[in-house]
Amino acid sequence: MTRWLRMTGGLLVWAAHFIGLYLMSSAADVWSSSEAAGARWMGLVFSLGCLLALIAMAVWLGKKQGKGGPEAWERRVGLTGVLVAGVSILWQTVPLAF
Repeated sequence: MTRWLRMTGGLLVWAAHFIGLYLMSSAADVWSSSEAAGARWMGLVFSLGCLLALIAMAVWLGKKQGKGGPEAWERRVGLTGVLVAGVSILWQTVPLAF
């Protein structure tokens, strides 16, 4: 299970971020407006938390220095997933800032 978490952890954080922002935006539409300042701040704080989780995952993967073989490949796949997830989370967060 740890092997799968290493390889897909970043993408799981991205999925949680996507679903979380979607739910927050939907709730804001029902209760007030998705453009209200409170909804935007809540989304920004949530996005910051997800980015911090990605940084922690990158540090965790960076400490796993394998000699080679499947563990090194899993680490590279995981770090690539963290990079893709980080860019995607930033891309989804930009509309909240403006």
